[in-house]
Amino acid sequence: MDFDYKTPSRIISRKGCSTDLDFFGSLQPSGKILLVTDASLVKLGIATKVMEAIVEAGLDIIVFDQVEPEPKVSVVRKALDFAKGESISTVIGLGGGSPMDIAKILALLLQSPQEISALYGVGNCQGDRLPLILIPTTAGTGSEVTHVAVVTGDDGEKSPIVDATLICDTVLLDAELTIGLPPRITAATGIDAMVHAMEAFTSGVRKNIVSDQLAIRAFQLLYHNIEEAVHNGSNLKAREAMLLGSMMAGLAFANATVGAVHALSYPLGARYHLPHGESNALVMVPVMQFNSKKAFPLYAALCKIVHPEQNESPERALSNYLLDQIAKLIPALGLPTQLSAYGIGREDLEELVMGTLHQARLLTYNYTPMEKADIQAVFESLL
Repeated sequence: MDFDYKTPSRIISRKGCSTDLDFFGSLQPSGKILLVTDASLVKLGIATKVMEAIVEAGLDIIVFDQVEPEPKVSVVRKALDFAKGESISTVIGLGGGSPMDIAKILALLLQSPQEISALYGVGNCQGDRLPLILIPTTAGTGSEVTHVAVVTGDDGEKSPIVDATLICDTVLLDAELTIGLPPRITAATGIDAMVHAMEAFTSGVRKNIVSDQLAIRAFQLLYHNIEEAVHNGSNLKAREAMLLGSMMAGLAFANATVGAVHALSYPLGARYHLPHGESNALVMVPVMQFNSKKAFPLYAALCKIVHPEQNESPERALSNYLLDQIAKLIPALGLPTQLSAYGIGREDLEELVMGTLHQARLLTYNYTPMEKADIQAVFESLL
């Protein structure tokens, strides 16, 4: 089997590694460190702990904390203006997917003369980037290990940037940073990671023996720990399992790709500002039900991993059982399962369908071919 597997150079998983003075002291940057995060993490004191460790290690730091959920390209431009002339030599992204994605883009554009609009698509990054360290504070996006960054472009569309240059140098996985995550965010980001694992395993294009093993183990960790992490957020063991599962799912989908769940979720985020994990949770089950016409053997394989007591059942029964369990899990985590929960009605469906069709790349990766009528049917099932 031919494949080209891409991964960060170093992944450190250890409680307290995000404030390890020895690690930061070993960086020896030639200039300042740019820490990219969001204001809520500063307010909660999570970013402050990391900032203080960097300063205590004797390094110069400036902080850009204006990253918002579902970030627009204007945030990148604002950050570039902020960092201009500051002699930045290393970029650190701290937070969920949005700060980490913005950090990836900044690490490149602080070195490259390209305009950000020239980066959209696959393989369009030119030149090198600054050294890049990513520290996730949620167990969801897997962005810390992927070569993908997503922003909302000037046209209002989600604009993925996909290039190996964006793969960071070092990942710091510190489960202690996720302890204070509220239940709803824990649930949404956890479902996002589960979707990454599931879609990587059922990818119609680039799945391979390495991504499959990562996806299976990631799905198992996430599936068995998400309820405990949501309902007992101080359980560090569950938090560690979620963080590892999210990272492994990121490694899986970065190389095997995601599919129609993400394609349908993108317009929900771009047009109606749903958090990415919640939009994934909303469309996950109906898309899996559609895909199960062809993908039922793969869903059955996942079911055998997480529900071994069902292993004697036929493949279709196993597939159906897994879908039923996920359909029960999502509302049990406190996440909505209907568009009306977000004020979205039938009059909005055409815009959602057309927004999904703009995600042609993701639709081509889906295991079961999906046409406009199929997309319409999925959204109608959520009314």
